[in-house]
Amino acid sequence: MTQTSSSPEPLRGLLARRGRELGKTLTALAAEAGLARTYLYDLANGSARDPSVRTLVRLAGALQVSPLLLFRYYADLQGSAAFGAFPLATNRAVNPRDPEDIAAFNADVTTPDHAVVSPGESFRKIWELQNLGSRPWRGRRVQRVDGEYAIARRRPDGGLEAVQEAYLASLYREIALPDTLPGQPVHIAVDFAAPKESCTVASIWRMTDADGVPCFGPSFIFFALVTVMAQ
Repeated sequence: MTQTSSSPEPLRGLLARRGRELGKTLTALAAEAGLARTYLYDLANGSARDPSVRTLVRLAGALQVSPLLLFRYYADLQGSAAFGAFPLATNRAVNPRDPEDIAAFNADVTTPDHAVVSPGESFRKIWELQNLGSRPWRGRRVQRVDGEYAIARRRPDGGLEAVQEAYLASLYREIALPDTLPGQPVHIAVDFAAPKESCTVASIWRMTDADGVPCFGPSFIFFALVTVMAQ
């Protein structure tokens, strides 16, 4: 799905609040996340280059929060937007290079967010997008941008532990989008295989043009998010 939300707590505020709640300094949190203290300070102040998915997962583990909370700040996952000017994921977007090119996310057709799947289970995720602009979509593709990292594993004490050895596998990292005329909806189907251990895991995708350039900026993403659990 995509997400809409009210403005998130500033990242600096989130780090300070979780530090107080956990009784840890920013230096200690940086050490637990495997980050340089100066980098975490710069990240909190919006002066650092945007982090990779791997960094967000490690930082979420140190903060004991879901990495999805941090993904709200960096939805493009590519380090292209400055913190503080970065928009949240949205259900409707306009191509910044062509105001007549407009997309909307309509629905998760299958596998809603937080659906429970069995370890190793294969499943198909289908999203429905719609061309709301006046330009036909030709040569478009959807591209995986999450780096294939699991989100988090819940520890016996109830805390969240970041994991990087498990991921939501997909056969392809790019899929061709059928030509879509103005006003038409289009279904995007991706086959996934869940990891063989209990965890919460996601896969994040976005639309690109024939040259691989993102069509709608960093805020227009859609994702599969499942909980892997023996049933």
